[in-house]
Amino acid sequence: MNEERILYLFTRKLAGTLTSDESTELESLLILHPAMVQKLQLLEQFWNDRTQTSTVNVEVSLQKVMRQIHALPAEAEFVEEKDSAISIGKTSWSVWRWLSTAAIVGLVLFSAWVGYQYSGLSSHISLIEKKNAKGVKSTIELPDGSKIWLNADSRITYPQAFNEKTREVHLYGEAFFDIRKNPSKPFIIHLTQGTVRVLGTSFNIRAYEDEDKIETSVATGKVAFIPKAATQLTSDTVFLRPNQKVLYSFRSGRLITQATQSTDDKAWIEGRLIFKSMTLEEIAQQLARNFGKKVVFRSEEAKKYRLTGAFSNNTLEEIMFYLSKTRDFSYQITNEELVIGENSQQPGISEETDQ
Repeated sequence: MNEERILYLFTRKLAGTLTSDESTELESLLILHPAMVQKLQLLEQFWNDRTQTSTVNVEVSLQKVMRQIHALPAEAEFVEEKDSAISIGKTSWSVWRWLSTAAIVGLVLFSAWVGYQYSGLSSHISLIEKKNAKGVKSTIELPDGSKIWLNADSRITYPQAFNEKTREVHLYGEAFFDIRKNPSKPFIIHLTQGTVRVLGTSFNIRAYEDEDKIETSVATGKVAFIPKAATQLTSDTVFLRPNQKVLYSFRSGRLITQATQSTDDKAWIEGRLIFKSMTLEEIAQQLARNFGKKVVFRSEEAKKYRLTGAFSNNTLEEIMFYLSKTRDFSYQITNEELVIGENSQQPGISEETDQ
């Protein structure tokens, strides 16, 4: 049963639809079943090579993968019994059960690949992934001339060339988009918990997987935000115009539309950080991404402090110094961590050190 579950989760990973919870489950199952890793690597190789393989040769390629899997040692289901023929039979059953399941997975992948081909995309188009670590930002120009500013701790995937009908990308994290207009070819951003669809406009999206909400704000043009799963608290689609923002909590299903200043929402691309009545915990999360530090709280109470401030290309030391003057808390900055305590009298926390 676990093997089938691993294969199911792995196919979702290859298709780009694996959720964060499923990703954690897959990692846990692979720790318990390390023999599956090599088998999955073969299936992943088949999936990655699909764009270099013609339709005629896909079946041949899949058969090759199945032969490679068959050559791997069977998992430890061999049970010694007096009758060796019975033991051999059990081992063979294990292998054939794996091959049957793997063949089904292969056919699922092949069907997905055929559908992908039929949609009008060239078989030679490959995906490009850009990923920023914490403390790193970048600018990307897409094949159609659109421009993306990718924030720290964020990732985006897009094709080398867009197809004839749509322009589609996948975003994990935060980015500001300046999309070139093309009424006949809508631009679609796929998020873990929703979708944004535009024709030509500029807007900011914040959709980190470790946060329970998605924020989309519009600078110019018109944007349609579509939650992944509509509930009684949400409508199917929310249309946004300049200086409007939608906040969608995918855990509660609550969706709020409000006025905003788009210049503030995209301030991060200019090195500005703006905190408006945010908790110290929320601020620390942004500082961790922006400066590449791990944040450690030594006070649960300090997490709840609400602070407001605006900073432009300031250092972490400067930001923490001024924030600590508006609310009494202590902090310590090391090469790797930002440690925050409730107040300057708390033992074990110095007011400010930079080691």
